[in-house]
Amino acid sequence: MSRGSESNRSAFFSSRRAFLQSLVTAGAALPLLPASFESLQDAHAAEVKNDKINVMNPIFSRTEREHRWTAVRRIMAKPQWNLDAILAPASSDTAYPRYLTQIGGRGGSADVIFPRDDSKPVPALVSTARNRIFWENRLNAWRSDGKLVIGQGEGSKSIAGQFKNLGLNKAGTRIGVVKLSGSRFDPEGLVSASFLENLKTALPGVQFLSIEKWGADAGPIDEPAMIKSAEEHEVIRHAVAAGENAIETIRRAARPPARHQGDIWLPTFAAMFAATGEDPTRLSIALDVEANATLGAPTDDPLKEGQIISEEIDATAQGYRAQVNHSIFVGGTKTPGHEYYRAAMATAIKLFHDCVASIVPGKTTCGELVDYYAALVETSDAEDRSGVVLHSSGIANLSRPRLGPANSRGESDIVIAPGMTFDFKPAIRMKRSAVQDVTKENRVVQIGEHVIVSATGVTRLGKRELKPLTTDG
Repeated sequence: MSRGSESNRSAFFSSRRAFLQSLVTAGAALPLLPASFESLQDAHAAEVKNDKINVMNPIFSRTEREHRWTAVRRIMAKPQWNLDAILAPASSDTAYPRYLTQIGGRGGSADVIFPRDDSKPVPALVSTARNRIFWENRLNAWRSDGKLVIGQGEGSKSIAGQFKNLGLNKAGTRIGVVKLSGSRFDPEGLVSASFLENLKTALPGVQFLSIEKWGADAGPIDEPAMIKSAEEHEVIRHAVAAGENAIETIRRAARPPARHQGDIWLPTFAAMFAATGEDPTRLSIALDVEANATLGAPTDDPLKEGQIISEEIDATAQGYRAQVNHSIFVGGTKTPGHEYYRAAMATAIKLFHDCVASIVPGKTTCGELVDYYAALVETSDAEDRSGVVLHSSGIANLSRPRLGPANSRGESDIVIAPGMTFDFKPAIRMKRSAVQDVTKENRVVQIGEHVIVSATGVTRLGKRELKPLTTDG
């Protein structure tokens, strides 16, 4: 073995030992933490418990099903849409089948046909018999009345057969197709050209239409998904709590013997999974740069005293993501660079409170909020580095609105309404004329907290104190 190879091997095992020790230090160990859904009637029945793990099955009630199905059908009937059915393919964005049926996550997705006529059943086609059995056993509340029918089939031939069985194969029938084109994400769509051509051949005269747009009239699924129900609020609270636990996990893990970003990323991922039983939608941890710079991946970036850790933390509960953010200083109050970090965080936290306090539910638009934020940043001797400053919760990318001062302004006219939940997350760099960092360029800090909008105001969902955090605390 060469000297270089021996050196690399030694470094690998040293880093591995550091990581294993950080797991213990951070307390990120299984068994998984118990879920807390006491406010949902059937939550306890939905938990299958053993000595190792709490496994959560789909928990939304039939009342929740009727709430969202009615809202979707109401918009389908509007003149600008006038849809006879919606097709949400498993091969496209799986957030949409999950919103309509709860089918998704590690158990796989489904091809869902959602008729506007509520006397017709909603077929959900899964690829194999074992997938069908898996979901039938977990979705009794939604399918026992015959309105949701889980079947087996795959591809355009099976879907065309279902349209014919439902009487949705006549010329002139209008079918909305999820992600035929997109808005903020996937503007050119995710639907296979051959898949669509096969459907057109099997269903001559049927029209296949895009169902997603920018703005308030976002589409028959995107629009109602913006306003969350009480049951959705409960799972978002759970995701936020898991995110706050992740912040503390990072703070504890970013101590010796941790040497790299990956040494804090993996125990944090494990803690997030432990808290909800589901893969986090996103965990991006960066050192001395914007939180999204590492693209959600573990890296070998060196971890050093005096750095600023920033993150995008999206824990996932029942498929719902809910982001939180909190820059952390590596070291203590005497470590060089802490004074800049403290001053910048104080400014970011004030921006958060001032902006959230300015919201008038049912009146303030998303564009007005982010413009107010941008103006406050200018008067705070700071530079905006947020990109997106308002980041809604929801299933994967079915989490709108999402925008910033110069990002996704097609969402500007959406009114911030009761029921909405979102992360408001100022990210700033202080101007050197106000305060100077120990580095050549002032670094970015970020604070982000999830809020819920009611008729009377805006309330934080998190419980942690919004203050500067150090790893030595």
